[in-house]
Amino acid sequence: MLSTTLVASVTSLAGGPAWAEPDGAGAKNPIFLTGPNEGAANDIAVSYVRAHPDDYGVRAADVSDLAVASSYTSRHNGVTHVNLAQRHRDLEVFGATATVSVARDGSVVFVGDSLVSGLSDKASGTASLDAVEAVQAAADALDLAEPASPKVMSRSAGAAQRTMVSGAGISDQPIPAKLGWQPTDDGLRLAWQLVIDDSSDVHLWNASIDAQTGELLNADDWTHQDSPAELAATLGRREAPATKVATASIPATKVSPPNPADDGSSYRVFEFPKGDPNDGPQTLVTNPADGDASPYGWHDTDGAPGAEYTITRGNNAHAYTDRDANNQIDPGSSAEGGAGLTFNFPADLNEHPQTYTQAAVVNQFYWCNIVHDLSYRYGFDEASGNFQVNNYGRGGTGGDDVQCEAHDGSGQNNANFSTPALDGGRPRMQMFLWPGNQFGLPNTVTIDGGSAASTYEAEYARFTPAPTSAGFAGEVVLVNDGVGATGDGCTAYSLTQGAIAVVDRTSGCNFYTQVANAEKAGAAAVVVVNNVAGAPAVMSGSMSPAVGIPAVMVSQADGNRIKAGLPASGRVQRNLARPAMRDASFRSETIFHEYGHGVSNRLTGGPTVNCLTGEEQMGEGWSDFLAITALLNPAIDDPEKARGYGQYALFEASRVGGGIRPRPYSRNMEIQPFTYDSIKTGGWLDGTSLAAPHGIGHGWAAVLWDMTWDLVDRHGFNPNVYEGWNTGGNNLALQLVIDGLKMQGCGPGFVTGRNAIIAADAALTGGENACTLWASFARRGLGYSAVQGTTGRNDNAEAFDTHPSCRGDFVGRSAQPALNTVIAGDAAPMKFQLSANRGLDILASGSPYSRLVDCGTLKTINPDGSVTPRPTPVAARNPGGSSMSVSANGQYNYPWKTDPAWAGTCREFVLTLDNGFQYRAYFKFTS
Repeated sequence: MLSTTLVASVTSLAGGPAWAEPDGAGAKNPIFLTGPNEGAANDIAVSYVRAHPDDYGVRAADVSDLAVASSYTSRHNGVTHVNLAQRHRDLEVFGATATVSVARDGSVVFVGDSLVSGLSDKASGTASLDAVEAVQAAADALDLAEPASPKVMSRSAGAAQRTMVSGAGISDQPIPAKLGWQPTDDGLRLAWQLVIDDSSDVHLWNASIDAQTGELLNADDWTHQDSPAELAATLGRREAPATKVATASIPATKVSPPNPADDGSSYRVFEFPKGDPNDGPQTLVTNPADGDASPYGWHDTDGAPGAEYTITRGNNAHAYTDRDANNQIDPGSSAEGGAGLTFNFPADLNEHPQTYTQAAVVNQFYWCNIVHDLSYRYGFDEASGNFQVNNYGRGGTGGDDVQCEAHDGSGQNNANFSTPALDGGRPRMQMFLWPGNQFGLPNTVTIDGGSAASTYEAEYARFTPAPTSAGFAGEVVLVNDGVGATGDGCTAYSLTQGAIAVVDRTSGCNFYTQVANAEKAGAAAVVVVNNVAGAPAVMSGSMSPAVGIPAVMVSQADGNRIKAGLPASGRVQRNLARPAMRDASFRSETIFHEYGHGVSNRLTGGPTVNCLTGEEQMGEGWSDFLAITALLNPAIDDPEKARGYGQYALFEASRVGGGIRPRPYSRNMEIQPFTYDSIKTGGWLDGTSLAAPHGIGHGWAAVLWDMTWDLVDRHGFNPNVYEGWNTGGNNLALQLVIDGLKMQGCGPGFVTGRNAIIAADAALTGGENACTLWASFARRGLGYSAVQGTTGRNDNAEAFDTHPSCRGDFVGRSAQPALNTVIAGDAAPMKFQLSANRGLDILASGSPYSRLVDCGTLKTINPDGSVTPRPTPVAARNPGGSSMSVSANGQYNYPWKTDPAWAGTCREFVLTLDNGFQYRAYFKFTS
């Protein structure tokens, strides 16, 4: 039986001498996996893995052929990240990698791996199919169209037979193919690995096809997007309409790079750090590019002063609309700034987004570049695989700026990001409209008189201008084109100039033809009558050439009534009884989130693979974390209150709303109850299951949100996240997460992600924050004894203990795991000894607390067998007017007032110092 191990070794965190002092700064001189080594980092990495196969659950023969897939050094900490590919018989084993992080002195810091054991036991298969036949097999297995004469465009010599196959109508890009070994439950199978940029839907498929049988062995979708099923509940939630343009801005906070690139550019946008229009109006921002990340500004591509583009295009991003969903630029849709690079396009948010497309494109261009520049500051640079046309000689492969598509027509109520595996492959970000149909349809058709006099709700068209609040008035005319079904308008006809044309939906021609014919006939607007019962549909059509009049669709029943009442006058306009539609291009937190998928995909396992796989993978969590942490503002964000995600899209008025995640983020576990076992099937509230990947990812983001606030409590908050990691706890949190992504290796789960972040702190600060990090993770069930198992969702086991070196015992109390007996309701003095009197301001936020545990197992579990919510931490109280005291020699006494209701139960008492060091003891309460 072939087995895959997912092990992240953290010797420095799992054993060795105590490296934390209760009254010191934290860990000192952390023990890495090895001491200093001589030689090149790549050689050290290969030698280390070969010398320690048992640590990763493999045999020596399994790691005898390791190839360096990529290697680069992080400038801020000097760590070299060596990404190794496991091979068998000169071919890559797909998904089998090890990421070895090597310090400046040659010490091996951390290894994250997805190595496969037993390579030679059951490796089978022959290449009976060629690359073209594999493409045809993949199309069939993925339910794509029949490939149209796929052809070999290029082929390389070598065992992998690397081949480029034409897109053949099923892929928007040529299809790369290579031979390798696909791990299966029955052993390795020789397979073709293909990457198909699905022309028919929003998918970027990485598929493995058995090279002998044509069977689909594995398929991963490299496009990350919200599931409509996951969003259904939140989209059905009707809130009071939010203010269209914020009347009160968030407190002024200047977030700008220390050395901006002075190219004279200006952009009217929702400026950093505004999360969306709820946080304030558009402002005109000048020279926002970071001179480190974008030394010649955002419109350069040649590495010399002066812009190559005066549109929303440059080295890092190209922004435009793709309203007809063909993954091509709608003609003329990139906003033009002229020679002065002045992109000053106001948006009236009382109108539908199609009335301000240039403002949306500019905002998306601005924020795609902001995320590029900010992530560059934290180490997502050229060498690590970032997204740039020109890498300015700083490593990596260029040619991969982000295609930032606004008003994408492939869907609504969503957004997505597709990341090709190889550095140099252009990613695609797609932002959709959020119609807000919980308020009713976005448009109306009003008939002024006669039997049809009324106002009817109507759907919108993606490819036409939007009806405005003022609307388009005129004579409402039933079209008669004189051919076949005369009311469909598929053939040219004439109208009274300025009339509103009514046409029947038909299979005889498409919506574009119907609207274009009406426009040529002189119509001011088009009303399409649905030809099936039920709600009207959103209409799609070509943008080349674009039509210039609005079109809406009414239901069949309403349309028949309208037609029966003609002739009449009427009006097509925006539905004034509800808010205008919302535009994801104005949601900076969503742009951060989607771009964050590119960051986590490129950094995990290195810039040559996409390997965030498995039910437990945390891609959605990293993306939420990057968004809400980069936009964190203590003036409106409170760690103990709710911080939602995606409220603007749901027409909620502020970021404390519920948003589109299962629960808002909060350090208060009554608001956000996630613990590690919540990821299990049936482990969420009321026995439900968190959806994968978004629900599970939101749990990881909840853990990181707590961690961020714990670091802010310790190191303070810096409103300018462009500044260094050592200038604020929020800056440090961003740095540790980015560094952890680089270290964790392929196929991570929550425990691996935890270990990588703690190892990142060891490499960056010498482990100064180790105990703080352990306290943060332990509180959510990712403690020292937590078990990950595989990256499946049901074989993990949570634990709430901290690292042994971050834990001490109370004076006069039995040490864990012994139980101390106390009469429920009595005061229990909790004493601990420091080396000196440090004053009384020494406790971490929320400390001390107690938590219910099982008296037999001492685990934090629910008696009824449910998982979420676990018994929450209860803040400790003092009896009477007493409080914590300290003696001259540094002995502290915290008087803990227990609760009479606790009789017959057991609890753990946890006191956390401001450096994360904890004192812990178990108690049994009697009557």
